[in-house]
Amino acid sequence: MNKVEIYGIPCRREGIIKMFEKIIQYGLVDIDVENRASLVDDMLKSSEDKLRYAIQKLEENDVDTARLVIKGDVGVLIVKIEDVITIRATIKEYKKFIEDFKLVTD
Repeated sequence: MNKVEIYGIPCRREGIIKMFEKIIQYGLVDIDVENRASLVDDMLKSSEDKLRYAIQKLEENDVDTARLVIKGDVGVLIVKIEDVITIRATIKEYKKFIEDFKLVTD
């Protein structure tokens, strides 16, 4: 059974936006944006479009929670915005991400 590690991320919008602006550098595997108040997220096909949309939503709204969950050989950055939008970005190079952004376990 894989051990799960959870890293808390302080919910400062500016810092989280910086993470998403640089996330491609960490081997972005996939990104998913679920917005219960819009159908736009369902129409986005490419990772680049989804990433741009995620950054736009981060710029427009306050972040409720943000965590980096490590399971197996990937890290998943999960951000919840005003209980309406959930962003999940899966990265390969999570160790470097943790180091660069100075994250600590919850």
